[in-house]
Amino acid sequence: MNTTPPEPDDPIWRQAWDWVQAEHAEELDGERLERLRQWLAADPAHARAYEDAARLWLLAGLVPPLDDPGPAS
Repeated sequence: MNTTPPEPDDPIWRQAWDWVQAEHAEELDGERLERLRQWLAADPAHARAYEDAARLWLLAGLVPPLDDPGPAS
């Protein structure tokens, strides 16, 4: 895992984040999935950024909203 926070204007980070969002917003069809695979294989930095973005997506989903009362007692 990358220990430095991503730069929002880093084009690799932006593309990785876009791929992660696309994955969760819609099912990637065969053509888009192949484009993702090609992008990941093109540069090790792409795969690292994608892993970091996917981890961030997962962690953000585990954080309850501020107005969440939590489990009922």
